[in-house]
Amino acid sequence: MSRLASVPRAYVELSRPVNGAIAFAGAGIGAHVAVRGRGADWTTADAWSTVAVGVATLLILSAGNALNDACDVEIDSVNRPHRPIPSGRVSARGAVRFAAILTAAGVALAALVNEMAVLVAAAAALCLVAYALALKRTPLGGNVVVGLLTSGAFAAGGIAVDALRHAAAPIVFVFLFTVSRELVKDIEDVAGDEQHGASTAAVAWGLPTTVRLAALFGCGGILFTPAPFLLGWPGFGWRYLAVAVIGVDAVIGPALWLLWRDPSSPVAARAQRSLKIGSVLGLVAVLVG
Repeated sequence: MSRLASVPRAYVELSRPVNGAIAFAGAGIGAHVAVRGRGADWTTADAWSTVAVGVATLLILSAGNALNDACDVEIDSVNRPHRPIPSGRVSARGAVRFAAILTAAGVALAALVNEMAVLVAAAAALCLVAYALALKRTPLGGNVVVGLLTSGAFAAGGIAVDALRHAAAPIVFVFLFTVSRELVKDIEDVAGDEQHGASTAAVAWGLPTTVRLAALFGCGGILFTPAPFLLGWPGFGWRYLAVAVIGVDAVIGPALWLLWRDPSSPVAARAQRSLKIGSVLGLVAVLVG
């Protein structure tokens, strides 16, 4: 009985609900920034559309997580043996079925919003399949796809309120910092990836080159942070600049510098945490404006 009771929990764990909640919040933040930028008040239609695309984003991302784990059983048995599939709590086939159900539900919800939302949801689902089956093992290609998908949550929020261009700031810096963090993750996981033939950037091009790429994208994000303020975009004032400089640049910059000096797995793990913290604080900066 206890084993049966643990099955639903295993599927919840497979979907990585924290990441899903972040994606949902990302859609909300994208919508908030877009509404603020267009200079109009929230409407009831805006709120319902934002919730719909937020849940759709959560479901599709969760589907991608499940499918990704189903395709990475051997690698995860080395790098993350506690996950539901390598630990035997969920079968790979069950994970694929779970992913299909979540994807269908996500696209159906997007259809309640508008045609653009459906196109983005379908494109995101296809990208997740391509990532899990092939692109994850392609140097840099997989990292870029993850960056596009993560920043796509914020784009979805802008689409929900018909003001996509006003959500540009979080879309850009989330993409840059996510690609940087994914490259750092490649460094952290290089042992398991190399053992199982995954051609990530760290395996294919070596640690020094991967560190340089991570620094390139990360520094791109740091350089972009003051741009919305300097360009006078609506809603990006002094409070935004102060939080961005103190909470983002001062956190991510030193982490990348330490990794540059010592591209080892333990340092990469610490750098990845710093990039995650900096990204979250960047979103706080966007919210406070």
